[in-house]
Order: sequence, then structure tokens, then C-alpha cells
Amino acid sequence: MTSTLETDVLALLERGGMLTADTIAHNLDTQRWRVSRVLDTLRRNGDAFQNRRAQWQVSAGQRRPQRQAIQ
Repeated sequence: MTSTLETDVLALLERGGMLTADTIAHNLDTQRWRVSRVLDTLRRNGDAFQNRRAQWQVSAGQRRPQRQAIQ
């Protein structure tokens, strides 16, 4: 089961492409540490990855249909 913040972060990444944790936190109007935890969870699950510029992006082919259906 995904949290609401996790769903929001995934939706933002799918629309916005490569975003930093600061940008995501600003766009979702939440604390950066909460976004960082969600991004770490998404990375561990294989749903998102971080490039060398600290920008996050949804992993290609790793989107789970049940998560998209929850939105």
C-alpha cells in the first residue's frame, strides 16, 4: 500500500520529469525530509532513480499498475 505523499511524488515525477527533492517539496508544499524519505522508498522499490545532479525521475518500465489505479 502506498502513502498519499508517495502517490503525489510519483504523479509529480511522471508529469515533471527530472526534479530535485527541494523542487518536489516546494511543489507539494511539504517538508524536504518527508520527500527525501519517500524518494528513498521509491528508489528501493525500483520506481524512481536519482541522477548525478540529484534530480529524480520515474524508472522506465518500473511503474506498477496498482499504484496508478489508486490515484
